[in-house]
Amino acid sequence: MDFGIVTVGGDITKTVPIVNKSKKPVTFKLTPSDKAKFDKCNVAFAPDGEITLKPREVLPLEVRFNPKSRLPNFNLDIMMVVEPNEPRKLMSLHGVSHGIELKLMDEVVAFGSVVKGSRLTKMLQLSNFGDVKAHFKWDSKIYNKNFTITPE
Repeated sequence: MDFGIVTVGGDITKTVPIVNKSKKPVTFKLTPSDKAKFDKCNVAFAPDGEITLKPREVLPLEVRFNPKSRLPNFNLDIMMVVEPNEPRKLMSLHGVSHGIELKLMDEVVAFGSVVKGSRLTKMLQLSNFGDVKAHFKWDSKIYNKNFTITPE
């Protein structure tokens, strides 16, 4: 399953049907291949406990990706355990999380002494270190009494 590109703070859920095509009920457990990686990538799935499927019964497996930070490409596996057999890979998950990271190159703009009624202009650089294009707008209501920023 491919989540594609998801931005930070996004939330995507996909549902995959699991079907018991045998003539007997089957009891199994779904587990992450690496719990720590699933947690780091903010990927979860449900149900994740012991499950019994009757013949021809369908179980909807919900897989959720809710990134909280930028993540490089990742590959994760959901494993199926049918006792007493070894765990087997049920499915692979692929995804990536892109984000916006804007930074002012200077934390402080020092104007020093300025005579009333005069003007002093300072240059400030805003850079986007993120993965995607960023749109922004300064909140001029906060500073418009004493300052102007161009472009706004």
